[in-house]
Amino acid sequence: MHIEYENAILDVTEEGIATITLHRPKALNALCGEINRDMMAAIQEIRKDPSVRVLIMTGSARAFAAGADLKEMLEVTPRQARDICQLAKDINELLESMPIPTIAAVGGFAFGGGFELALACDFRVGGPRTTVSFPEAGLGIIPGANGMIRAAHIVGPSKAKELSMLNTMVSGEEAYRLGLLNWFVTADPELDAAAKVAKTAQKAAKKLGDGAALDAAKAAAKEAEAKASQSEYDAIYGKAVEVAKQLCTKPARALESVKKVIYDAVNVNAQQGKLSETAEFSLLFNTHDQREGMTAFGEKRPPVYTNN
Repeated sequence: MHIEYENAILDVTEEGIATITLHRPKALNALCGEINRDMMAAIQEIRKDPSVRVLIMTGSARAFAAGADLKEMLEVTPRQARDICQLAKDINELLESMPIPTIAAVGGFAFGGGFELALACDFRVGGPRTTVSFPEAGLGIIPGANGMIRAAHIVGPSKAKELSMLNTMVSGEEAYRLGLLNWFVTADPELDAAAKVAKTAQKAAKKLGDGAALDAAKAAAKEAEAKASQSEYDAIYGKAVEVAKQLCTKPARALESVKKVIYDAVNVNAQQGKLSETAEFSLLFNTHDQREGMTAFGEKRPPVYTNN
């Protein structure tokens, strides 16, 4: 399946891996009503397709999603703000609660609503150029699509307040250390080294004051950084696909149960999560894949799952 929306692209492989790519490059994938509606339409297509086992959300090498479009939000009323917020909340809630695993491949910036979108996914992959932030408080508002709450579940209330109140810019490496990223990958080391050399040459040309030399150095540095950045993004997306393929080898019903139990524990309450865990554990003993998994283990052979 391949569907091109105005601001997003949906692809589904024969292996059952779906990818929604945000595609609003001139605005660094800034989230607006149009891109949110395209995302929702793509997610609904996925929900109708039983062959889809995993969903990857991604953007570009420069930006996963650079927050909300401030031009759209500058003059809105409280009622309009609630409507805008509700669609983003609905998208994030679907990503968090839908029965299949979701992975955010986060290249470049993930600010504000973009960070919230990534946090709604089950897993996140990033790299050295990944930067996440909640800038809203500096603009007189707060994150509105439940991102602060999801962040607090990962990093704790105090750190979530720091991120939200001080608008801290968190590098990919620090995000990985905090648990905001599950995997941290890097670009081709030769391309990274070339980008650093080109940047140093640009600084040297600036000191010399030679306009022509500086222009040439800027162009070279821009080209080298673009290649390194794209290499890093390819590694990030590649890791997301690798994880997706691993998830596709697991019984779909068991993965769905894992999501449901943890969702109930986090979003309802711990007691409901415990009850849900017991119920889901018991129900899985009425599935083919439970019997196949345990039988294959005893027979020392790979299991053949049917997702039933």
